[in-house]
Amino acid sequence: MRGQIIRVWPETWNEIWVKLQRPSFAPDDLYIELLRQVIPAPIAPTPPPIPAAGAFNEAGELIDLETLQARDTFELERKKFDDLRQARENAISGQNIRDYFREALAAIATEAEAVRCIERAYDALGTFDEEEKLKAKYRELVEEFLDRYNIRYQVRGGCSLHPTMPGLFATMLSEVRRVSNGDDHITELMSEFEDAFADLKIDRTATRFKTCLQKQYNLLEALGAACPGVDTDTLGAMCDQIDWPHATIKEVGKKLYGFGSNYPGLRHGGKKKSQLRTLTMRDFVSISLMLAAFTPYVASELEVDRCYTC
Repeated sequence: MRGQIIRVWPETWNEIWVKLQRPSFAPDDLYIELLRQVIPAPIAPTPPPIPAAGAFNEAGELIDLETLQARDTFELERKKFDDLRQARENAISGQNIRDYFREALAAIATEAEAVRCIERAYDALGTFDEEEKLKAKYRELVEEFLDRYNIRYQVRGGCSLHPTMPGLFATMLSEVRRVSNGDDHITELMSEFEDAFADLKIDRTATRFKTCLQKQYNLLEALGAACPGVDTDTLGAMCDQIDWPHATIKEVGKKLYGFGSNYPGLRHGGKKKSQLRTLTMRDFVSISLMLAAFTPYVASELEVDRCYTC
């Protein structure tokens, strides 16, 4: 699950926009209307405030350095705005519309902008005579694109993109990487966990399951140790210092820690009699997902809204 569209956004040009123009029912001014309705027009810069009287000398000349700098900056921004506006108007009139539209799409830099672009384009197709055919083709292309690149959204309604549960987990892990950027210790533990997870492809044995889970426990404890108010090193003790919505959830966290500490060979030697049976792939998938579900509680800097929204 790649997660975000923005990571593969350049591929939308050939996979969606070019293919949308190919059918015989596609109008000649398709890109013009999409540009007009989907790509926001440049915004004029705000003029600086009127200079105070003290900004001028006795001859009436503007001498205040900050005011002069603000004026020069505004003039540069206004020149840039005029150029952008003229280029857009030229494109809407039909001059190099294909290249301009492609460059405008390439300038999209955030996930929210990418999602809005895809959703608005569907609505913009309603202005054409072949509305139904265009919208059906567009929706088909968007769905094929999401499937091909394993993106975290599903298409609902006309063309509304909604995050999926697998995508939520994928984005959460990406968010952990983002907020941990610069922390060498957590980055190293994240790398060790991912390496152990990848090694399961070589051989899915109980030993490898335990190694991977051990690395995941280590990562959670390193994240938790960075939480405000936490002054302990073990996940079990952290559960007494972390904010929980209900005591039952807190106890689940403690039980998960207890399993990791008590199951022989997972984090400690332990006693063979505490093991009911050998770990299987079913156990690994279940336990690893349970540990992942506790990540938002131990990663205090995680922006949880970003795990679901754009």
